[in-house]
Amino acid sequence: MLKPVYVDWAITRICNLNCRHCVGMELGELTHDEALRTARDIIGLAPKWVILEGGEPLLRKDLPEIGGMLRGAGIEVYIITNGNAFTEKNLKELASFSPRILFSFDGAQKEEYEYVKRGADFEKARKWARRCAELGLFYGITTVLTRRTLPQAEDFIRLTEELGGKSIIFLPLKPFYGATETDAYYKDNALSPAEQERAIKTIYSLPTSLEIFYDEPFLWNVASKHNIPLAKSGAGITIPEIKGCAAANSLYIQTDGSVRPCMFCPGSLTFGNAGKESLTSIWERMSASPVLTGWNNQKSRTGKCSRCAQYESCRGCLARASILTGNPLAADPCCPFSE
Repeated sequence: MLKPVYVDWAITRICNLNCRHCVGMELGELTHDEALRTARDIIGLAPKWVILEGGEPLLRKDLPEIGGMLRGAGIEVYIITNGNAFTEKNLKELASFSPRILFSFDGAQKEEYEYVKRGADFEKARKWARRCAELGLFYGITTVLTRRTLPQAEDFIRLTEELGGKSIIFLPLKPFYGATETDAYYKDNALSPAEQERAIKTIYSLPTSLEIFYDEPFLWNVASKHNIPLAKSGAGITIPEIKGCAAANSLYIQTDGSVRPCMFCPGSLTFGNAGKESLTSIWERMSASPVLTGWNNQKSRTGKCSRCAQYESCRGCLARASILTGNPLAADPCCPFSE
């Protein structure tokens, strides 16, 4: 059986900010012993890389121990931080296992950044990104792309360059599965299918030497349609050899240990709990599930995905189809090719 290419792990539900687009964390958190056992299980699965996030991962005290275990096993470690919880002490602890650190900047200027990331300080994040760059730890930025921030696309690229990053990941706003406020934020700010296509054309036309990744399964099909060259990326979020959604090739561990195909999947797509059973067993169950095998099989899909000639290089977003239609085998309602 194929192993997951990467593991995305929200190691803590604690956060020092209150971002408007936050998908929210489960109640509960793995204990120290459960977290170490989960780290050992991840090592057993031998993914190429692990993403540690939250919440705010720097607020989990055993982060250096967990990260050090993974790095000691030869697994690349990426940390996604809001950049507002750094101290000289935890920076030194991070440097002890040399992760690649991505800062989430959800506004390229102070006003939008602090509007979206409530409680954040734009200059503080910039300061700590530079400090990480001095130590060779700063890898780049991630940004949740919305109708509000799409006009700042080039500004995000220039900000990453200015801070000394190598990579930028544009993550278009995804739907939520619970909170009324965040659901309303999605409806007001999510890109339409046409806006998604225009965003890809605009972003990949901008001059830069950065690795750019637009995190949508239809990226490759839009790029092919418009003759946009896509360089292979080592951004720790993408799987260069696999086009389209990575849901069947990766796994996500929620703060309480719940395991799902990705962080945006609803609770109905939970396949077990890493704090209570072997992660290998959960991965085997997930890989053999009718949901994942059906989603991967075009004959099992409904709507436009069932007829799309570019299906194999996309497959649509499993999480978005599940949340917006209630059916994980339905077509991705936000795909530009669905119009």
